[in-house]
Amino acid sequence: MTRFQIGIRSLELEAHLVLPAAASDAAKWAGGRWVTVKLSAPLEALRVHTDGRAFLAQGRPASTEAGRWLLIDDVIQTAAAIASSRSLKVDDPRSAVAFTHTSGVELAHGTVLNIGFASALFSGRGGGAQAEWVGGPPSRFTLLAGKHWHSRAGRA
Repeated sequence: MTRFQIGIRSLELEAHLVLPAAASDAAKWAGGRWVTVKLSAPLEALRVHTDGRAFLAQGRPASTEAGRWLLIDDVIQTAAAIASSRSLKVDDPRSAVAFTHTSGVELAHGTVLNIGFASALFSGRGGGAQAEWVGGPPSRFTLLAGKHWHSRAGRA
């Protein structure tokens, strides 16, 4: 495991640093900081989404199972805490429509990711560890039943 320092916080992953960092939207990262890494072992992540349905009255655009923004590190949280810590686009992160579905994501060895912590956007507090898929082997998404990820380990 390698510890990556991003601002005042850090993440541990089986990966190595890629320089220069891949492009990203700095507004989505706490302090505008992220690093780019290449996985040296497979990694499990979580994807939260609305299964293609928009909830525009609540400020939530449609999102699908296959997406480039993923939750990493400790994701054993309530739905409201996930929505707030990852600053999901919704008027109220406590809303039942911040996400309606969860999918496990298997990232293969050699996958390139931007990693860091979510900024406080929309009405969320931010601070949750996240990854943005940049390139490499395709990810494998597996729809989980409802929002039931509690049987997973503390790190997804």
